Amino acid sequence: MSQTSSPTGPEANLSFEEALSRLEQIIERIESGEAGLEQAIAEYERGVALIRRCKDILQKAEQRVDELTRQGPTPPPGEE
Repeated sequence: MSQTSSPTGPEANLSFEEALSRLEQIIERIESGEAGLEQAIAEYERGVALIRRCKDILQKAEQRVDELTRQGPTPPPGEE
């Protein structure tokens, strides 16, 4: 998988769910024709940043799951 640069700006601290919700709102505004050309381009740029944020979060989650899988199950406390 290729590395993507981490987003900066207001998108950098959003949770996956927040970023996805904002992305969905942007898509709705662009598809509705509510935005003019310049605003649609600006919205598109924000959408790209949100997609990068989502990909970054998913990549980190995948790495964590891989780490946990390699470690194998750990016995509950007291059953070691």
